[in-house]
Amino acid sequence: MKRTGKKIGWLNILRLRELVPYKLVRRVSEEKIGGDSTQDDEVKKAQYDYVPKDSYVYGPADTFLLVPKNRYRLVLLPGQKISGDAGVGWLTEDNSPQGYDRLWGDPDAVERFREEADGVREKLTVEIVDHIIERIRGESHILDVGCGVGDLLTEIRKRRATIALAGCDFSPCGIEKARCRLPEGDFTQQVIEKDLPYENDRFDAVLCTDTLEHLEYPANIVNEMVRICRPGGFVVIVVPDGDVDQFFGHLWFWNENRLREFLSPWNGIVQRLPKTREFLAVIDIPEVKKR
Repeated sequence: MKRTGKKIGWLNILRLRELVPYKLVRRVSEEKIGGDSTQDDEVKKAQYDYVPKDSYVYGPADTFLLVPKNRYRLVLLPGQKISGDAGVGWLTEDNSPQGYDRLWGDPDAVERFREEADGVREKLTVEIVDHIIERIRGESHILDVGCGVGDLLTEIRKRRATIALAGCDFSPCGIEKARCRLPEGDFTQQVIEKDLPYENDRFDAVLCTDTLEHLEYPANIVNEMVRICRPGGFVVIVVPDGDVDQFFGHLWFWNENRLREFLSPWNGIVQRLPKTREFLAVIDIPEVKKR
């Protein structure tokens, strides 16, 4: 911000905050903002920081405060309860097992969830499987980390009837419904934090779709997925585009370059899915794994 010789004023700062779509905000006293017109009107670092338009923010939510231009966190009044009346997204915004139980346990909410954005979630499931199915053999053992109600595994099973399936998720209701849909699968209710409850080299493929951005320690979980994947197998990670993602339930917001940088220790190959525009990354596990 260049010196203009004019007093900034509180209203001008508020206007600036409206114009910048993604901002890192720290409160500034009016005395500091007003200042003397003879002083530099540069906003001091650590008083008010912002990220320019077309840039991006990524990082833990307790470090970065995202203030998007068209998105506001739901505030409950005394006596109110979280419901899907203000949109299905509010049910899961707290990023908790209870939040996803509210979604998966309500058939009407699930139907609305699947219908959002012209059925984009079903389209994403099909698009992911289209991209990986040729690598999945009939005898493969597949794990879905953050499996929800088993949508991705169900789509894979349609095309590879003899594979062995497993999934883990922090929502008890999600796991219950996945077991009902795929009774032969091995499903585990697990809060995914820093490790995964599986032995080394157990799976031929490990999948993680629209889950990593919810996790406080995503690098730990990538390490874990690589650990439990067999030599010659592969790990698939799908995340939304952090440049346009505005969901408060997410902790990380990766754009394409940042996702490549994040996955570089595992030689992850990143591509954008052409229809749904999310990012799909593949980590190939070498035939001889380093321990």
